[in-house]
Amino acid sequence: MPRGGRAQLSAAALGGGLAALGLPSWGLWAFAWLGLVPLILAANGAPTARRAALSGFAAGFAYHVVALHWIYATCRFAQVPAVVSAFAVVGLSALLAASWAVSAALARSLAPSLPRLLRPLIWALCWTAVAAAASRWTVRFGVDLLGYTQWSNLGLLQAGSWGGPHLLDFVVMLFNAALAEAWVDSTRPKATLLEDSRASVTALSAALALAAGVWGHGAFVLASRPGDRGPSARVEILQPVVDQYHKWNEEWIAEILAGYDELLSRPRPAPPALVVWPETAIPRWSRRAEPVPEAAGWAVKLGAPHLVGIIAAADRDGGPANAVQLIAPDGRLDGSYAKRQLVPFGEFVPLRRFVPRFVVDRWLMILDNLGDMEAGVARQPLLLTAWGPTAVTICYEAIFPRWPRLDAARGARLMINITNDAWYLDTWGPRQHYRVNRFRAIENRLTVIRSGNNGVSAVIDPWGVTTAELALNERGRLDADVPLQDPFPARSFYARRGDWLGASCILLVLLACMRIFWSKKDCS
Repeated sequence: MPRGGRAQLSAAALGGGLAALGLPSWGLWAFAWLGLVPLILAANGAPTARRAALSGFAAGFAYHVVALHWIYATCRFAQVPAVVSAFAVVGLSALLAASWAVSAALARSLAPSLPRLLRPLIWALCWTAVAAAASRWTVRFGVDLLGYTQWSNLGLLQAGSWGGPHLLDFVVMLFNAALAEAWVDSTRPKATLLEDSRASVTALSAALALAAGVWGHGAFVLASRPGDRGPSARVEILQPVVDQYHKWNEEWIAEILAGYDELLSRPRPAPPALVVWPETAIPRWSRRAEPVPEAAGWAVKLGAPHLVGIIAAADRDGGPANAVQLIAPDGRLDGSYAKRQLVPFGEFVPLRRFVPRFVVDRWLMILDNLGDMEAGVARQPLLLTAWGPTAVTICYEAIFPRWPRLDAARGARLMINITNDAWYLDTWGPRQHYRVNRFRAIENRLTVIRSGNNGVSAVIDPWGVTTAELALNERGRLDADVPLQDPFPARSFYARRGDWLGASCILLVLLACMRIFWSKKDCS
């Protein structure tokens, strides 16, 4: 590769790595508005689409290595060998970087056939189209969308209620691409600048106007957020901070359950309307059709329903499952839910029949604690709580926008996310996982209640504002009042219409590709 090509790849990688600093927990969101400029410059100037894809891969790989470096510590905590742990970070980063490579190659192929004014638009369309399509076939993390870098900017996030999870991707990429065009003009001789610069100035002005409009809309929505939301009901969220190595050790079962008793025995100024336990709170196999006695006993004692995470044993109703039980105040089972989106290599081994046993024994031994889980069906009955129809996501599912959207469209008025992030230790991982719930709350205009074994446990309102929070690794019980009135009974436009933006971008990019294909065919 020519020396200039290596410099461009290095600049693209550096920019991608800087963009990742917008993610939790650093929150340097401004870097994402500038960090992709080197990638766009390298791809636009590449002699072939293949070279453009290489620039995209370099930027995407650096972005995801920075964003997902914590996976190494997680794997080591799970007793995975160091080499395999490093390979997990590298392999996942390379897999997710493939989407960046495809986006860059597509934009490089389509842009030359368009006026300069439209080149930033084609970058935004290609980026959003590929991100929307890839969400169906790649693994997901709370970093895989560029919009996640804006998690700390509540004004911008409000647009997710009508544009969905890909709107901020579109706006941020449009601005980066317009800035790249302006940069090219700034390096040209003044004699040739005036005529060509009009297109870049117009494109940058349009991108600025769109970004300002999105933020202005969000600021207006936040200003309209009522200070007093009327009557409320109390939720108690348990955060026991159970050591992951003790969790499935029979010798620790009594002590773990005693820890829950201690949290529930603490004084309370008001009775709860709901008590939420974290994911897999009961450290043993449970029958899915029978309420777990520990939670049932407390439900009767407090006169309040308990939502508790269990590991359901295989029975005539299905295989083993990561599940939830809703136990009524009289101790009976009032509903259940089984996790729909399982974690690859955490809850099941993809293509297990082709994976040699010695690989599982040496490098995936953590699966032998529980074995492969069985996914629940997509449409499960909503649970009924004091706030009305209630949906549940377990751990990993919060990263997939389609599950909360599906439940919101079916009438859910409250979302409860239970999780166990103890594997992630005190890294970026639990913070990234926690913050995606802010996006899900805004996208669907639902209150989200989150209970984590080691945190972060919280209540997030439909505007994405955290109204109560228990910090990471802080053992305790979070008592919070959640308004009973529903400020968005019709839910959001996104909840009602789905990912219309992602689908539209896919369609427009396909039409553009077809146009180029047919024009080349006519010329031949």
